[in-house]
Amino acid sequence: MRRLPARLALLVIPLAFALPAACGDGYEVRPCGQIPEKGCPVGRGGTCDDATCAALYDCVDGAWRHTEACPGGGQDPDAGVSPDGCAKPVIDHTGETTGCMPDLQNPDCPAVAAEQCFETVCLTDCIDFFLCTKEGWNLVAYCNEEGTLELTQ
Repeated sequence: MRRLPARLALLVIPLAFALPAACGDGYEVRPCGQIPEKGCPVGRGGTCDDATCAALYDCVDGAWRHTEACPGGGQDPDAGVSPDGCAKPVIDHTGETTGCMPDLQNPDCPAVAAEQCFETVCLTDCIDFFLCTKEGWNLVAYCNEEGTLELTQ
C-alpha cells in the first residue's frame, strides 16, 4: 500500500474534516406560516394571472414580503362591478395612512377617486391618482393620452 507524502497528507486530512461541516446544516429553513389573505406565493408559481390572487408574496427569512399587487385580483367573480354593470378598478390600499402633505391639488386626486367606472373616471377633472402612505404620496393610477385609466400597481 502506498503512503501519501507528508505535505499532501497535511492538506488532505484537514479537508476531510472541513467538507462535511461545509455541507451540513449551515442553512436553516424558516417557514413563513400563513400567507396574508388572498395572497399567492411567488416561490410556488403564484402569478397575477390567477384571479384569486390579490397580491404576490415571497417568503424571506421567515416573513412574508409583498412583491407585487395584482390589479383586480383576489376578487369574487362579481366584485369590482357596480349594480349598473360598470367595471371598477381595484386599487391596493395596503400601507395607506392619512396626513400626507402638501394636500393634493387638481388634476391630482386621491386613489379613491379612481375607483369609479373605468369608462368614466378619466372624464373627471382628475388625471393622476395618489395613495397617502408613510413615505408620502404614491402614484397608483393615471389617465393616459387616450383617456383610459392605467393602474401603476
